[in-house]
Formats: sequence, C-alpha cells, structure tokens
Amino acid sequence: MRRTAEHSPLSGEAPSPAPDWAGALVAALVGAAGGVLGATLAGGSPGAFAAAGGLFGLSGAAGLRGRTENAGAGLVWGLGGGFLLWVVLVSAGAAHLSGVSSLAMIGDVRAHVPQLFACVLCVGAPVGITLGIRGGMGPRAAPFHAGRALVAGGASGFAAALIFSRWMYEGDFYPLIAGLGNSGSHATSVLLHFAMACLIGCTFGVLFQSDVRNLGSSMGWGVAYAVFWWLLGPMTVFAAALGHRPDWSASHAAELFGPWVGYVFYGLILGVVYSGVNAVWTRLFVDSDPLNRKREGPGLHALQSLGWGCAAGLAGGLVALPLMIQTGVITKLAGLEGATPLAAGVLLHLVASTAIGASYGVLFRGESTDVVSCSLWGSVLGLIAWYAGPLTLLPLVRTGECDWRPEAAAALLPLLVSHLLFGIVTANVFSAFERSRLERVRRIREPSPEQTVQATRTRPTAPLCLFVLGMGVLLPILLG
Repeated sequence: MRRTAEHSPLSGEAPSPAPDWAGALVAALVGAAGGVLGATLAGGSPGAFAAAGGLFGLSGAAGLRGRTENAGAGLVWGLGGGFLLWVVLVSAGAAHLSGVSSLAMIGDVRAHVPQLFACVLCVGAPVGITLGIRGGMGPRAAPFHAGRALVAGGASGFAAALIFSRWMYEGDFYPLIAGLGNSGSHATSVLLHFAMACLIGCTFGVLFQSDVRNLGSSMGWGVAYAVFWWLLGPMTVFAAALGHRPDWSASHAAELFGPWVGYVFYGLILGVVYSGVNAVWTRLFVDSDPLNRKREGPGLHALQSLGWGCAAGLAGGLVALPLMIQTGVITKLAGLEGATPLAAGVLLHLVASTAIGASYGVLFRGESTDVVSCSLWGSVLGLIAWYAGPLTLLPLVRTGECDWRPEAAAALLPLLVSHLLFGIVTANVFSAFERSRLERVRRIREPSPEQTVQATRTRPTAPLCLFVLGMGVLLPILLG
C-alpha cells in the first residue's frame, strides 16, 4: 500500500496549499473597490480601475498562495505588486509615444503620478493586507507576541524620530507631520511628531515581527514601510484631516520631497533599532535553549563580516570608479571648495566604499542566498548610500545644511547609477565569501531541522526591493 508523501521539515518542500476560492473572491472585491476609490481620487476611469483592481486581486490570490503568512508580508507583496501594476498600466498607455522625445515621455509619466499613488495605496496595499490576514489563519502562522511588538516598535519609532531633533528645534522642520500645516505651538508640533513616530513604530512591530531577522533586512522593511506612510500620511490622510481633497499631483509631491527623504531616513533608523531591540528581547525572554548555540562566538562572526565586507566594498568601489570619474564628481568629494586632485578623490572614494562594504557585511550577513537576492539587496544598499552620501552628507559638510530639494536630487541622478552598480558588485562579492564558508561548514555538520525550516521560510525580498527601488529611483527622476 502506497503512502502519501508528507512534508518533512528537513525536505524543505511544503505541500501545495489547496485553492482558496473564498479568499480569491474577497481579494478581487477588495481590489475592485480600491480601484474605484483610486480612480475617484486620481481622476481616472472608475470602470477601468475597478477591472484592473479585480484582476490584481485574483492574480494575487492565485500567485501568492502560501507566500503571505501574515498581514505584514501581505502588505509588502501588495506594495510591490501595486507598483508593478502601475508600471504595466503606464507602459500600455504610453505605447503610442514610441516615436516621441524622452522629455515628452517623462512629462507623460509625470502626469500619471496620481495613478501611481492610487495603484499602491488603494489597490496594492488593501489587497496585500487582505491576503496576508487570510494567510495568517493557516497552520503555518508564526506565533505573535503583542508586548514585544508594541514595546520594541514604539521605542524604535521614538528613537528614530530623534534624528530630526536639530531640524525640529532650529528650523521647525517636522517631516513626519508634513502636510498638516500650522499645527499650533512648537510644543504641539513636537508632540505630534513623536506621536506619529510611535504610531508608525508600533504598527511596524505588529506587522513585521515574524519577518524581521537581521539588521539589513529590517532596514529594508523599515524603508518600505516609511515610504508607505509618506504616501498614506502627508500625501493623503493629512489633507483629508484638514478637510481638503488629497492632491496626488507631481507638483504637490515635489513640495513634499524633503519630508519624503526624511521618511526614508526615519525608516532606516526604525528598522535598524527595531532589529536590535527585538534581538535583545528575544535573547532575554525567548531563547533559553543552551543546546543550539553557534560554534562561533559573536566576536569572530563580526570580524569575519567586517573583513569580507571591506574586501567586497573595495571591489565594488573599483568597479564603479570609472563611472565616478566620467561624471566628474570624483574630484569634488568631501564638499571641498574648488576641485580636489584626482588621486585624492580616488582615495576618498575607495575609503568610503570600503567603509560602506563593511557596514553591508555587518547588516546583511545571512540575507542573500542567490545572485538575484544579492543583487536586489545590493541595489537597495546603493540607493541608501546615494540618499545618505551625495544628497545629505556632502551638502551638510559643504554648507552645514542638507539639500533635500527635488532639483538637487535630479542633478545627482548620474551618481545614482554608479551607486547602484557599486551595491550590486559589493553584495555579490560578499555573498561569494559567505557561500564559500557555508560549504565548509556543511562538510563538517548538517544543519538542524529548526535552521532548515527558517532557511526555507518564504520572505518577500523581491517585492520589497521592487517597491523601495522603484519609488526611490523614480520619484527623484519625475519630481526633479
């Protein structure tokens, strides 16, 4: 008598889940309703948007079976899918512009920025959350600890909001509540700013508790979630709270580009701090099994990560160096007056590349398992380095103030290409070191069942990176 094959934790192959027709119908209805709402706010055709939203919900329910195990993962899939839906719709609508100049095509895409917000906020996010909640009802749902999520998330959000203290007290710049207008006294603005930070942090902990693993991926989750809140808060809800119709035009988004960069940095700090707080909480109150300790101590692990990261960053810097020289920025590093000699600029570039590579080694070790995921995380690293370096630190060194205007970002777009190339090379070189070590470890011992299950657990890396890279690269191009 033949026995039906059962899923084994060591096999790494989960049985295909049965079709969820009820969930597919709910997702389609949510997508269609979101399409109607998005068309109303963005000025599109309700029928066309409802049809696109319904098809998006059906395809998401079919394609994401077993992949959305909680609302947070579902939200990330929805954000990435909503961005991709907008790309498809705009590509189909702009097909007739094949013989038109690139400037005219960019202008046409700028006119479709409201549809971008509609696809992400009204279609992608609701459908993704619906599928995530539905998937969280299954047997594979991870345990949830409300106390850890709220305490770690709230504390991380508060800590991340402190990075704007200087601008809050000196320039009345409150990026997290931008769009609310004059909120009253200085004390009221500060209170609202930190309240908003804690709200975002607490919901981040609730949604992504089971998905946060390492510092690097948590940083990526934080950026994606902060970008989502920029769309939801300053661009949408704050206007409605003031009794105004949300303005999703490119011109209004350009006015809020400074807060956009502020949200990006807030998400970076939120993700890193939350990962650290969550790791301490887990070590103190969750992990109590002394039999599953690592063979290597944390000191050796950190030194290996730093060494591999430095070598990978140096390799990435060398590959990106010709493009940096061609753009001419290599002679103007560090914000010095006049022109820095080429040799000094090259040296500064390689030193900075090595330092960024070391940070990648510490933050992203254990995240990438193949070339695709390495390239995605490396691109995110390059994008973050572009926002943190040329757009923030260099003008801060030169003038004492950050230049977060869309015009400044547009002028630095040639540098973005070299930063993305640097990140991709750095991530893949680091991954080569890591894979070599893992092969040596596998020859010595087999991984435990717990480690195998954790390694095979589906994590939405691709949609997260698609959303972060798409929004992070596209908005400076369109708004500048």
